[in-house]
Amino acid sequence: MPSDTSGVGGEPPARLEVRLLGVVEIILDGRRLRAFNSLRLQRFLALIALRRGPQHRSRLAFELWPDSNEPQARTNLRKLLHDFRHSLPDIGEFVEIDNETVRWIPTGPSEVDVLRFRDAIAAGDFELAARLYSGDLLPACYDDWVLDQRAKLRAEAYGALVRLTKEAAGRDDHKATIRHAQRIIDLEPTDEAAVRIQMEAHLALGDRAAALRAYHRYADVLERDLEVAPGEAVEALYRQLRAGTIIRGEAQGENLAPVGESPFVGRDSELSRLSEAWNAAREGGAHLVLVTGEPGIGKSRLARELGRRIRADGHVVASTRAYEAAGRPPWGPVVDLLRSDAIRSQIDTLDTVWRAELARLMPELFDASQPSGPSQSRDVAQRHRLFDAVSRAIVVGDRPRLLIIDDLQWCDTETIELIGFVIRSGQTAPVLIVGTVRSEEIPAHHPLVGLVDALGHDQAVTTVPLDRLDEATTATLAARLRTEDTLDPNLAARLWRETEGNPLFVIEALRAGISPDGSQAVLTPTMRAVLRARLGQLTDGARRLAELAAVIGRPFSIGLMVSATGIDEHDLVDLVDELWRRRIIRDQGLTYDFSHDKLRAVALEMISPARRRELHRAVAEAIAVERHKDIEAASPQLAAHYDQAGMIEPAIDAYRVAGARAVAVSALDEAVTMFRRALSLLADLPKSPGRDALELDLRIALGSPLVALEGYGSNSAHRLYERALSLCRKLHRPVDAPILRGLGLARLQGCRFDDCSELGQALLDDESQDPIAGTEGRYLLGVSAFWRGDLARARDYLDGAIEAYHVSHRDEHLALYAQDPKAVCLVRLAWIELWAGDAGRADETARSALEIAVDLDHLMTLGYVITYAAIIAAESEDLARLAELRGDAELLWQRLSEPYLIVVLEAIRGWLDVCEGSLDGIEKIVQSVARSRAEGETLHLTYTLLLLARARGMAGEFHLGRAATREGLSWSHRCNQRYLEAELWRVDGELAYRSGETEAAAASLRRAVEIASAQGAAWLELRALHSLASRFPDQSVREQLGDLVATIPSGHDLPTFRAASALLSEPG
Repeated sequence: MPSDTSGVGGEPPARLEVRLLGVVEIILDGRRLRAFNSLRLQRFLALIALRRGPQHRSRLAFELWPDSNEPQARTNLRKLLHDFRHSLPDIGEFVEIDNETVRWIPTGPSEVDVLRFRDAIAAGDFELAARLYSGDLLPACYDDWVLDQRAKLRAEAYGALVRLTKEAAGRDDHKATIRHAQRIIDLEPTDEAAVRIQMEAHLALGDRAAALRAYHRYADVLERDLEVAPGEAVEALYRQLRAGTIIRGEAQGENLAPVGESPFVGRDSELSRLSEAWNAAREGGAHLVLVTGEPGIGKSRLARELGRRIRADGHVVASTRAYEAAGRPPWGPVVDLLRSDAIRSQIDTLDTVWRAELARLMPELFDASQPSGPSQSRDVAQRHRLFDAVSRAIVVGDRPRLLIIDDLQWCDTETIELIGFVIRSGQTAPVLIVGTVRSEEIPAHHPLVGLVDALGHDQAVTTVPLDRLDEATTATLAARLRTEDTLDPNLAARLWRETEGNPLFVIEALRAGISPDGSQAVLTPTMRAVLRARLGQLTDGARRLAELAAVIGRPFSIGLMVSATGIDEHDLVDLVDELWRRRIIRDQGLTYDFSHDKLRAVALEMISPARRRELHRAVAEAIAVERHKDIEAASPQLAAHYDQAGMIEPAIDAYRVAGARAVAVSALDEAVTMFRRALSLLADLPKSPGRDALELDLRIALGSPLVALEGYGSNSAHRLYERALSLCRKLHRPVDAPILRGLGLARLQGCRFDDCSELGQALLDDESQDPIAGTEGRYLLGVSAFWRGDLARARDYLDGAIEAYHVSHRDEHLALYAQDPKAVCLVRLAWIELWAGDAGRADETARSALEIAVDLDHLMTLGYVITYAAIIAAESEDLARLAELRGDAELLWQRLSEPYLIVVLEAIRGWLDVCEGSLDGIEKIVQSVARSRAEGETLHLTYTLLLLARARGMAGEFHLGRAATREGLSWSHRCNQRYLEAELWRVDGELAYRSGETEAAAASLRRAVEIASAQGAAWLELRALHSLASRFPDQSVREQLGDLVATIPSGHDLPTFRAASALLSEPG
């Protein structure tokens, strides 16, 4: 939303408001000019407005394009001025442009926030200056002149805020003091004077909690960025804050923090590798580095050190992490990165369409001036658009940036796939993503495994493994932790013996009080025991608070803790401070989190099951209060806590909301998980019509994301829709169209074509009430007819589906039925056209279908179309086209999970290998056939058997080839799947002939001709007649072939047609 700084001081608002500080906005007559989302236009406007006087074109051209020659720079300037004129209506009121100069008109009806800020500073109106300074100048731009002006403006704003803070403190206006001091801290987080004044103001207001939080934030920033402790003045205030709060250990004079933050020790070579990757990414494009190792080995510390050094060099760094606890929000780490200072300013420079996409993840981006808010439809096709929008926000501009994501093993699927998308799409973007990973906690099916494999082929990923420290480095680490020059040899030996060089183990052993002689902190040889001992040192209140924090499972606020415990904030903050001083937790700005996830895990283990349920209930109720204005966004957390508290009905409701929200942001895996958990909890409710109705609603909601991920051919989809049908009948409810469509395709996958047609007809019968269902019904009827070999009926229904389709219904088709019917029907129509003998038209139709699918980039649709386009290319014997589609398919296989598509594509891949001379491809086809049988994917079994028979023939394995054709024919007859029957008979005849069984060969070939002719499959008839005429010369067959060739309208350059023509050209 535009900030309200116009008219400050009583002046009437100007026509044109130019806001260059913070969020850049150019507003004319109250309307934001979206053309100025362009960074190049922002930069140019700022350049002319801030200089006030006339600017010669030559100088502007040189400054804006210093690396171009003068003619090119001036040409660039002319283009820019052309765009500038068209982007700013009534431009003559604000800017003078002639052949030599460009001048901002300072007396025009405009207002530039930077100019007003400078005027306010000059006039000594520091309150106005502070209000006008809403952030850095052009935060997304890094031209030298901008950096220079930005630094000067920051310094002026800093000076103004220091004066305002001192003045407010002098008149005891504590709230104003806190506000101004916080703005100083925002500009310079290590400003000790501002922190001290702010703490004093909090104390003056009696707010100890806020004063302690200010100290915690400051101490953590100093330690993280500068590796120093707060100065004596702030420490004295902190001691004053804690007066009278002696806790366990202090009474005996124990220093609760004898061990500092982990110093950087023993990882120089690994840091060097990360630095090399950073430099390479700056020069060569986006790259992923995985830092791997066991828990506590120092992965996060290494990544943090890299970030500290890169930030110190003036580059952009953003970091986030994933959490193991259930209830994670979809895209959680991605949203954290987008909201970071490093990336948030870049979002404002994106086009409106991409900002609208990002608003699905960041509601604060919603622009009230738009006619509607961010899309909440269940359009699964939006997933890729959302990926594209996030990627653009991350890679926009040319400033290098480092993104750190801790604990990738706990990331959601969308975050992992987004990393891959950014790396692939940002091949020239200076972005390095560093992820820490516990390799031993990654299951074989984790999406990170596939990502690493895919990026490995492109050399776009580097793995940096961390081992334990050696004995000498362990001693050095311990000495640094104790701020000693050297370590007692006995203590060093014991540390090495007990910890075996795991840095976290070393740190926690020292904090637990390990001694050289073993008189203190007798340890068992496990890190878990050490961490238990550390938690055992806490006071009872602090330990209970740590348990509650562990149950929350992610960063927590003081307010949430107050709500969950019922403890007064004044008392609770002392417990938080104890946890912070013991280094159990660390400050994260507005929240706190455990200093290491292992501490969280051990704290959770120490809670009894009954108390854990109690705590989950308390946390759920506290979250519901704290997030009541945005309860939907909190639904994944609420669901998990209700679930673990044993509150079944609230958990089901929350999972249902969480699932719908996940679909809305295209987090399909998360959506399936949410809906499935809700369904499993239903089993604990007593049976009733209401329970059945809820189950039906959940199953319908689950259908779309499940099918998008697994396909209609999956057993899960079959069971889902069968159960939904049963519930409809039980509840005496009409069967919903998605259930009919889902069941229809399930029947199709099982080769129950008549049943599929009945369901398709039921959808068609409902067309007057639901035109979308009618289109889907025609599709079912069309493909059922095709599989049965009824090409004419199939063509009629598919043509009808394409005619009935309307693009305005596309999103609903995708949301309810998980594919676009136009693209799907076109590619199936292309196969019919090929079988009918029009290969040229078939190729055009298939390419049209593929164009639609690629443009849509909807995974299920694209997978379907590429599969059938590849079949059409294979049956046209267009090997060049087949090879091209194979390449596209291989990229797609990395994203597909539905087995029935992969089975067919693998068989085609093997067939292409055989055609290119590699008989190793036969084994791929054999494996595909075996998978079809084993996984119950029978719809394409006949086709894979046909390919196998052909490949066996090319290898001279005629008897094995005939075994494949006979199995295919048997299956065709058993299921009435006749679309390949003619070709199976033809191949069988060829194999029989080559094995010397001429009588069987002639019978098979004649049967092929007869069936193809009856079906109107001219292409198959052409093949069959050619085989028959060449193997068993006969004048009548030759004439029949000649008559057919004369009717074939296209495909004359394809092998099938050329072979027939060549035969006819031979002497009879």
